[in-house]
This record gives sequence, C-alpha cells and structure tokens, in this order.
Amino acid sequence: ASTSVTSSRANKVRLVECGPVTGLNAPRPGGAGAHHLEWAMAPGGQRVRVLSSTAQQLPNRERDKLRVETTLGLPEFGDSSTEFYASRSGFLPVALGYERIVYGDHGPYVEFCSHQLCWSTFPSVVERPATCFFDECWTADGLTMLYAQKRHVTNKPNPPCGPWSASNNRPEGYANYLVGRYYIACEVGTIAVRFGDTGS
Repeated sequence: ASTSVTSSRANKVRLVECGPVTGLNAPRPGGAGAHHLEWAMAPGGQRVRVLSSTAQQLPNRERDKLRVETTLGLPEFGDSSTEFYASRSGFLPVALGYERIVYGDHGPYVEFCSHQLCWSTFPSVVERPATCFFDECWTADGLTMLYAQKRHVTNKPNPPCGPWSASNNRPEGYANYLVGRYYIACEVGTIAVRFGDTGS
C-alpha cells in the first residue's frame, strides 16, 4: 500500500510499495537488484522493503509510463491476479500475475517470475551464448518473444536501437533487468491484459 512517513526533519518520503520482511536478518539484495530496493523501519520497529520507481523522472521513461497506464491500465508494481495474453499469437495465455514494469531506456517491459508464466505458450527456447544478456522464449507461431534474463546490463549505460530507445548514459545501466526474471514488451501490440479478482 502507498503511504507517507515523516522524518525527524519533517521531510516527507513516499513509500511506493511496502511489504513485510520475514525474519529480522533479511538480507539486502546486491548488484542491480539493490538499485531500486531499500529498507525502512515501520513505527512498530518492523523492517519493510521499499521498492522505488524505475521511471526516475526521466522524460522518456515518464512518457512510456504514461503510455502504458493509458493504453493498458497497468500499475508499475504487480499483483497475483492480472492475466496476460499474447496479442499477436491468438491471445494465448502468457502469465497470471506479474512483479512490476521495468521502465528503462529501451522501453517498458513487464517482469515475471517463472511460476507466473504459462510455459506451454512458449515451446521454443533459443539458448544464446553465455556472453549474451538473455535467452529467447518463443510462441509456436514465432510472433511473440519472452526474454529470459541471464546477465545484468549494469555495464551498458545506453540501450540498443529500438522504437522507444533513449541514450541517457546511465552509470547503473540502461535498465534494471534482474537475472532469473522474464520480460515481455509492455505494448498493446504485444500483450493484452485482463484484471482478475483482487478479493477487495
């Protein structure tokens, strides 16, 4: 839930997304994963995670965020009930639930964990060389690709060419993709969404 807290200097900080941390000594993630994840102390002394926006008030990312929210209605931070379908591939099911939308300098991508994906939709997997940043998972018709991230792009300040690419010379890398996660272009021509029952 979104909320705000006041520090001792009366500066307000917006906690974009909070969730309880199980265990008192929960580890901080390292590398690229730590760039948008911080810890805060709740009034009751409980540590909570604070996940910040990847849009970072950069014009190209804010443009993409507005487009995604307007055309697809997707919030930046995910849930367990939104259904995703492959627009180009006969609306085959892609996933149930998502982690977040990564707004980087190559455009917006929906991030999934393996358990959220409908793997029968992606029967063709292209394992690329170890030096590549991702493997490719394709629908049988070859029209929809899911990226299987296997390397961070922290050493790449600018993205490859693309319709939404922008060179911002980011020292932390052009996008916050995480190893072991899966990504699909967050565009109307690629995905369709159906909002499930949140139980509220």
